[in-house]
Amino acid sequence: MADKSRTQMRRTERKEKGGAVNTKNGKEVKNEGEKEKQAESTAEGPSPEAAATNGAEANGQNGDFKVEEMELPPFEIIKGDRIDPFAFKFQFKNVEYSSGRNKTFLCYLVDRGNTVDGLLRGCLEDEHSGPHAEEAFFHECLSDYDPAIKYTVTWYVSSSPCSACAVKIAEMLKARKNIKLSIFAARLFEWEEQEIQDGLRVMHAAGCKLRVMKPLDFSYTWDTFVENEEEPLNLWEDCKENYEYYQEKLADILQ
Repeated sequence: MADKSRTQMRRTERKEKGGAVNTKNGKEVKNEGEKEKQAESTAEGPSPEAAATNGAEANGQNGDFKVEEMELPPFEIIKGDRIDPFAFKFQFKNVEYSSGRNKTFLCYLVDRGNTVDGLLRGCLEDEHSGPHAEEAFFHECLSDYDPAIKYTVTWYVSSSPCSACAVKIAEMLKARKNIKLSIFAARLFEWEEQEIQDGLRVMHAAGCKLRVMKPLDFSYTWDTFVENEEEPLNLWEDCKENYEYYQEKLADILQ
């Protein structure tokens, strides 16, 4: 695929609107229509039946019903052993555009140099309303960090880290010299942005090995981290071409 056509695809993608979720800034962008509906619903108030169901209390003076406010829990990092096959095929597909791919899936392997414990393996998924998966890994998966142990960590991620995560990863690797991190990314996140490129360089300079996922890496991740029911992964037609494209761009950034 020519660079010119890919650039046009990116520009078209960035113009898409309508209930989309910002992919890496940690905030959900709500559809304006939903906001208006919520405002109207609040102004009109619930029906008596709904109010009674939700524990509403009647006001003795005017008979209006008042609904107690509910506090919704914040989104949390989803942690597990395997991910859904549909989610993998969609989120890890190494396409140029990213419409709808509004999460980060991070599959990890941790070798703590102890043959008794073996490899620590699992997956993280973020909602981008709290910590990103990259940052959460160090708190969720290395909560028992021991400075006396040598950690060899491998990530297979649906996209490369944003600039903020890249800086945090670099800081973590500088502070914890006993952690060796390799990141294999399905695609590069907004690689044309200067701050993204700077973040990748900072992370690389801190000792992080960064590479784009090869076709063989997709098959390995499918076999190791996906609920595949022993079905093989049929790679998409342009998987190898897209890998070569992204790897060339990454090499240019890191040189």
